[in-house]
Order: sequence, then structure tokens, then C-alpha cells
Amino acid sequence: MSIGFQQRERCPLCDSGNNRLLCDIAYSDRRLANYLEQFYRGRVALDLLQSASYRVALCEDCGFVFQDSILNDKGMQALYEDWIDQEQSLQRKQSADSTRYRQYAGQIQTLAGLLKRRPDQSRILDYGMGWGYWSRMAQAHGFDVVGFELSKQRSEHARQMGITVIDSLPATEAGFDFVYANQVFEHLPDPVQALQDICRQLKPGGIVYLRVPDGRGVAARLEQQGWSPELEAIHPLEHINCFTRKTLQGFASEAGLKPFNPPLRLSWGNLWDGIRRELADRLLTTHLFFRYQ
Repeated sequence: MSIGFQQRERCPLCDSGNNRLLCDIAYSDRRLANYLEQFYRGRVALDLLQSASYRVALCEDCGFVFQDSILNDKGMQALYEDWIDQEQSLQRKQSADSTRYRQYAGQIQTLAGLLKRRPDQSRILDYGMGWGYWSRMAQAHGFDVVGFELSKQRSEHARQMGITVIDSLPATEAGFDFVYANQVFEHLPDPVQALQDICRQLKPGGIVYLRVPDGRGVAARLEQQGWSPELEAIHPLEHINCFTRKTLQGFASEAGLKPFNPPLRLSWGNLWDGIRRELADRLLTTHLFFRYQ
């Protein structure tokens, strides 16, 4: 198979064919080509994209925004293994300041409160774990962690840090208490199948955390002003699915997941900032906890 494109003629969430095109820009367009050349630091094979277009569609039935022309399997492999600068990506993780790790630790403390059992009695699946740093933090807190990652380079790095890594999900129920999927579902050609696969890994009452880029206002912006590099939630080639809070909740509901809010995280030292954050997290953002029914 050679690198090419495939069409998603129906909505990836609800399977509707009632879709309206919001954007159609040839990858040969100078502005788009220059952006990709700079973004991927000259590693993207622009000659292989010349016959295709960056196309964004809106499902008129469920409101989901998605790219309907996406790289095929060979193209996705080239994108994530070769075109993305792996050394730069790893360096960003390795050189992160303590704020990043405090955020990881805070998420894991929240999780510990939700699971209500000793960490060594809880199994976690880090789905699309990347380089494995969140998994390592969860492991340091005593949790039994397994990372799922398709990238060979990232999997090997995580293994070297002591993380148990799998490159395919077990065919039978694996009995995980919690699945962490941070910045994953915006990249997947078939998000519905992926979420169903995740749910099969959960124990009854298990918890899923989904976090994706926030697509609020993207459809209107594309329709009124056209594409611009600032629309990160629908990034050409990579972010092929663009979720809002509403579409993320509807998508999860179809898989048997029910959203819930974790306990309030407030402190007197930054009370007003905490209140604003909690309101945004509970009403607007696209990072949510779900419980499997």
C-alpha cells in the first residue's frame, strides 16, 4: 500500500450521510503548504499530498465536525513515525517544568479519590500513552498501570522507563478500573470503534477520562472566515475529529458511558481561580469523566 487518502463519506459519530462541507483547500495551496512545511520542520512529504485537499465537514444531524478526507493507514504511519519530529516531541516532555508534573499528580490524586481503594488494587489503562510520562507518575503513586501505544519509538521509550506496554488491546475483558485517554480521539479514523474497544476493557462501573481539543466555535469560524492555523482543534492531517462538549457527551453516551463531575478542587489560596476553573470544567470544556454502566 502506498501513502494516499481515504474518504469518510458518513459522519464518524452517528453514521449520517447528511453532511455539509465547511472547508475545501488543496494541499498544494501555497498558504497551507507553507504552514505544513514549517509545522513539520520540512519532514512532511508535500509531494504525496498534492492531489488531495484539506476538507472539513459538518454533520447536520449530530453537529460533529470532522475531516472527511484523511490519510490512509500507510499515510498515518508515515505521519506519526516520520513526519512528526520525534526527537522534538520527546524533548518537550523531558524539558517540561514542574507545572506539568504537578498537573499529572493532581489528576492522579483525583483518580485515587474516585476509585476509593488502595492504588495497588486498581488497574489503569493509559490509552494512547505517548512517551509514558503520565503512566510513570501513576505508577509512582502505586497504581498498576498498562500503556497502550502504537508508535514503536514511544512504546520503547516507555518500556525503558519501566512501564508495561501493549500494542493491541486484549480480545477478552481485561478488567481495568480506569482508562485514561488524553489527546487521543481527535486523531482516530474510527472513534466509535475505538471507544467500544475501550469499554470492553472496563470492569462494571469503571471510569473513563476523555480529553480532546475544544472545538467550540470552529464550525462558525470556518464558515465565516475560512481556515487559519489558529484552528488547532481541526489541525490538517492530525486532528481529523473536532469535538465540542455536546458531541463528546453524545458520543460517549452511545457507548454506555455516563458523565459525572469529580469532587470540587478548591483551596483558599486561589479560590476565585479555582471557582472559574471548576465552572469551565463542569459546563464548557472537552475533558470529562465518565462511568461505564
